[in-house]
This record gives sequence, C-alpha cells and structure tokens, in this order.
Amino acid sequence: MASGSEGGSIKLWNLRTGDLVSQSPECKVSVLLAFTGPDDRPRIASGGPTGELNIWDPQLPLSALTGLVSTYGFSDRVARQDLLDRGALVAALADMLQPRCAEAPTVITVEGAWGSGKSTVLELVQGRLSPPPSDIPKGRRLTVFAADRRLWRPRTRTRPPRTLPSPRPVIVSFNPWRHQSSEQVWAGLAKVVTEAAESAIMPQQNARERYWFTRNASRVDRRHLQRQLWRRTFSPLLSLAALGFGVSVLNALTNLKFGWAWWVTAGLASAGVLHTALRYLFARASAFLPGELFAGPVVSNAFAGVTTDPLIRDPYYNARAGYLYLVQHDVAALVEDLAADDHELILLIDDLDRCTPRTTAQVFEAINVFLSDDFPAMRFVLGLDTTVVAAHVDNAYKELADAGIVTHPDDPSPGWTFLRKLVQLPVRVPRTTADNIDQVLLSQLGPVHREDETAPAEAPSAPGLFSMAEIATLERLNKDVIAIEKHPEVREHLRHRLRAQPEQSVREEKRMLNVWQFYLRMLGTVDATEAGHLVAVAEIATRWPAYLHRTRGSWRDLAAAADDDVEWGRTIAKLGFAYSDRNAAANLRELLRDCDARAVAELADRLF
Repeated sequence: MASGSEGGSIKLWNLRTGDLVSQSPECKVSVLLAFTGPDDRPRIASGGPTGELNIWDPQLPLSALTGLVSTYGFSDRVARQDLLDRGALVAALADMLQPRCAEAPTVITVEGAWGSGKSTVLELVQGRLSPPPSDIPKGRRLTVFAADRRLWRPRTRTRPPRTLPSPRPVIVSFNPWRHQSSEQVWAGLAKVVTEAAESAIMPQQNARERYWFTRNASRVDRRHLQRQLWRRTFSPLLSLAALGFGVSVLNALTNLKFGWAWWVTAGLASAGVLHTALRYLFARASAFLPGELFAGPVVSNAFAGVTTDPLIRDPYYNARAGYLYLVQHDVAALVEDLAADDHELILLIDDLDRCTPRTTAQVFEAINVFLSDDFPAMRFVLGLDTTVVAAHVDNAYKELADAGIVTHPDDPSPGWTFLRKLVQLPVRVPRTTADNIDQVLLSQLGPVHREDETAPAEAPSAPGLFSMAEIATLERLNKDVIAIEKHPEVREHLRHRLRAQPEQSVREEKRMLNVWQFYLRMLGTVDATEAGHLVAVAEIATRWPAYLHRTRGSWRDLAAAADDDVEWGRTIAKLGFAYSDRNAAANLRELLRDCDARAVAELADRLF
C-alpha cells in the first residue's frame, strides 16, 4: 500500500506485517495515483500544491543509509604488511643479510624521519630472514650421574648440539630506548642475545639444561657443589634406616624384645639404597641443584637480581662486575657458540633516535665492542633518523676538544662523521608520497561503499500490485546501512586533504584519522557533509596544535577573512601571529579557502 501527505512523503507499507517498506524524500503530496508503466512495472504519480508532478519508480535501488563511524582509532604499532610498496627494498636488504659472504657490510642503517616506516621495514626484513621452525630431537635429559661427572671433570669447552646443517641467520631485535645506563644497555643486549641463542642452538629444555650447566660448572666452586649434590640425592629412607638401626642396637642391649626392628631396618636400608640409585642414575639434576645453573649465566646483571644461594656464586664476580664481565663471559661465549654451530648473529636495533644522547652513545660503544677482534663476526641493522642521532652524538661528546679536526670536510658536525665511519651501508627509506594515500586508507578504513545497480524485478502478476519478492527487495534496500567512513563523498574528503599534506607520514595520517573518528563519535554525526567538514577540523587539530590556544574562539573571524588579503593579515596579527609564523598562517589560510570555511569555523569553535 502507498500513502502520502502534504506534510510528509510517500510511504510504502507491507499490508501483511504493517511494516514500513520504503519512503521517498520529503515532498508535499495532495494527489496520489498508482499505475503500470510501459515496461509493466508499477509507478506512483504524486502531485502537490506547487503544481509539480512527480513519477516514482519504487523498484529503483535505494541509496544506503549512512551510519555512525565504526572505527575506534589506530595505534602506532608496527605494520605487519607492506602498505607503501617497499617490497623491493625489503627483499634487497634481506638478501644482503644472508650469511653468504664474510666481507659483506657489518653495520647497515635504515634511515628516515619519524613516521617514515623504518620499524615496518625492519619487521618485514626480520620476517623474511627468520627460518621456519624445524623439528629438533628432544635429546637426553641431564641426570644426576651426568652432572656429577661434569663436576668431577669439567669440559674445557661447551659445544652446543648441532641443529641445522647449513648456515642460518639468528635475528635478534633490541630496543635501546627501554634502557638508560650503560649497565642496563649491556644487560638488555645480553638478555636478547641469550634468548636468541637458546632458540637457535638449544631449543629443547634438555639441551638447554645440559648447555648451561656445563658452562656454569667452570664458574662456581665445583667440589662444594658436588658434595651438596650427593647429600641432596641421598634418599630420606636412609635416614629412617639409620634411626631403625639405633632402635635395633638399643633393643639388643636392653632386651626389649623388638625382634622386628632388624627386619624394618634392613627393609628401609634396602629401599633407601635403591631409591638413591634411581635418583642418581635417572632423576633430573635440576631437581637437586639451584635452578639458575640450568637457565642462564649464573650471577649476571643481565638477568634477575644477585642470587643468595652460595652454591652458585662466581668467586670472581665482585672483582669483575659491570658490562665488561657480561661481554667477556656471557655474550662473547654465546656468540662464539653460535658461530661454531654455523649461525650468524644479526642484531636489529630500532628507535635509536628516541633514546637520550647518552644512551645513544652507549649503544654505539657496545657496537664497537662487538666489532672488535674478540668477537666472532656479527652484523647490525640500525633504524634511525640520522639528523637526530648525529645531534645526540654531538651532545654526548661535546667535550671533545679537537672536534674540528675529526670532522669530515663534507659533514656539518662530528656526529655525522661518526656515523660515516661506523656505517658501511646507509639505506634511505623512500619518502611516503600522495600515491600511497589510497592504500593506507583502504587498509585502515576498508573499501569504499559503491552503489550497485539492482536489476529490474520481474513484472508484477497484477497491474498496480507489488509481489512479495518486490516487497522483500525494497525492505532489504531500505535497511542497508554503511559506516560513514565508507561513504564515497567522505572518503574523497579524506583522500583530498591527506594528499594535500606538505609531508606525507603514515604516523601523522593515523593521528588525523584518530582525531576525525573521535569527533565523529563525539557529535554522533551520520551526515556526510558534516563528516567532510570534520576532516578539516581534524587536520587543524593535528597539524597546528601549537596555534590552537591563539585561535580559540576566533575561527569565524578567520573564515570571514580567508579571501581578503588585507583582512587576513589584520586578523592573524590580532591573534598574535609573528613573522616567524607566516608559513603556518599561509597553510591555514589555504585550508580554509579549500573547504567550506564558515561550516568548518562553526565546528572548530564548538570543539576547540
């Protein structure tokens, strides 16, 4: 059934259920007529007081309704997929890092500004280099008997079990900005190297326990530890047997007639000997000795706090405390064992430009130690902003008296020269361009909604009537709701303004999208036009945050003056914009002239 009114619109109703099937745009209806068109499809003619005659086709596809925003913002986590078409760069870098040639570059930098995608490149490289998991035999467990032999006659060198037939890279990821002091930097390096070495050369618990116990046996008081192992291995039944023997002797001296005492003593003694033998031959050594002996280097700042168990205290620890001890005894030995097992260690160091100047210098000093002759070959890939890191190096070594002498003639400061000497292969990340915007929006917001043309339905069985299939189609079309970020008009606003940014950055694009979707949710907007205005508001909030306190409450004045040079200059001068702020003022004016300035100003005054 079709109905209409002078103050509303034409509505189609399902007579069986009483539900509203479809509704036309707002119009005044005085006369309503249903008829069959030349294609045998129903039509509705309406007329109103304005004298206009409208003919409606109820079977034409309806535009989907726009709903609330469905996204909840985006974090700054590393992307797991290549959104910026850097597959060739990642493939070339991963190929360079394959352990084929001993003369390949040992220090490589992935350089770019903040938000340029350095961390994503490192993540993708790590994914290409990481070998697939392989099935490793479990191996024999370290028994008390085997541990006793190692304590009695320790091996001069720990040889990890060979697990892979060909050289493989071992990827270690390290974030130095989590550490501050030199000791913390070296502790973090020791920890990540140890974890990577364990996964590569001793992935199973039995191999890990055997390796660490053999290593640590040469660093503790072996004779004292061996005596404690014997004592802890003895069965408690032997103590009961000794008590029974005393009772039996007392029975013989005092004639207490405890004839069963000898038999109980003999049984306990036999059971105790058997229990001790089973423990000695088959039980895990880790069940009778401190767990630190089987989990990593004993008494090392790279791991938990100093142990209180005197059985595993290194007698030289107090004399050699600090990062040199860690280098010489923890990290160096692990790297040597990795090289002996045909593994090459590749250390990925990211976010170096987030560190303090002193931490940055400590990381570079650590790399220099690793590159010394005391260590086997290692390779480093550093993700950094060269401008920031060079400034950090200058700050850390500002007391250098002959800075002018050590500076390369083509470098502005010693920090750049330091990087020049340390880095053999600088790789610059290609800048993000406007051509990448579509791919970023697609990955973050999903595909744009497209209006699909619906094929005409079959002719109704009776002129002027709708079949049940036609009514169902109308109901389905009327219920389609799309998220506002997928609306074509809204997506085009986002695309246009993101492409207009002076410096393309995925991080800044995420910030702008986060602010935009927050304002959409705050206002409950489902109108595509207002959502487009909010794109400009979000750009203002993220692009010029330093000027929001000056422009607060003055957006209508700025919008009114955007097209007049004299009035614009007077307005920004009144708001306190100095000559040094001229670029920001010019870019802000360009934004206001590119959009509906008055509508954007109203929203800005409301939200700011």
